[in-house]
Amino acid sequence: MGREDVVDDADRAAATFASLLRDHPEVRIICRDCAGSYRDGAQAGAPQARQIADAWHLLNNRAQAVERVIGRHRADLRQPLTSHDDRTEDGPPYESPDRGELDIHGRPRPLVARTRERHQQIHERIARGDSLRAIARGLQLSRGTVNRFARAADVDELLIAAVYRPTLIDDYRLYLHHHWMEGCTTCPITGLP
Repeated sequence: MGREDVVDDADRAAATFASLLRDHPEVRIICRDCAGSYRDGAQAGAPQARQIADAWHLLNNRAQAVERVIGRHRADLRQPLTSHDDRTEDGPPYESPDRGELDIHGRPRPLVARTRERHQQIHERIARGDSLRAIARGLQLSRGTVNRFARAADVDELLIAAVYRPTLIDDYRLYLHHHWMEGCTTCPITGLP
């Protein structure tokens, strides 16, 4: 196919691509990005051709996925590391419950405030003699949630479970922390922050 036969990026319609391919029955392999319109156009215009994803788009898609994961866990990367002696037997370091109650900007985390408020409301109603079912109905919570809050010895037990959930980066935290402290704050694949 010559240069004039290349489909312009702005024209990603499946029909246009299919029409182009029908004019070239010799096409056996189509290297394309993951756009659905190219897939559909290739299937309609060259059903005999094998479709493969090009390397650039595969790497770009992976880089975007890594960026999304890092973005979701950026706050975890900024938390100070604790020494190995502070680790619990089962995994992540133990930190005092108030340590995770603030976000990376020092503002109270909504989850923490909501957990404290619900714990207080549920235990006040239990002290009044309300049934767990009535509490769930009155606070518009599931019975499972009310049961979990009622069984908790104190609010800190709930906060540790809510605030210190294991994350995908726990096993790599030390490595990432060292690179972050060395100034490596961009994605190694794309170079984006």
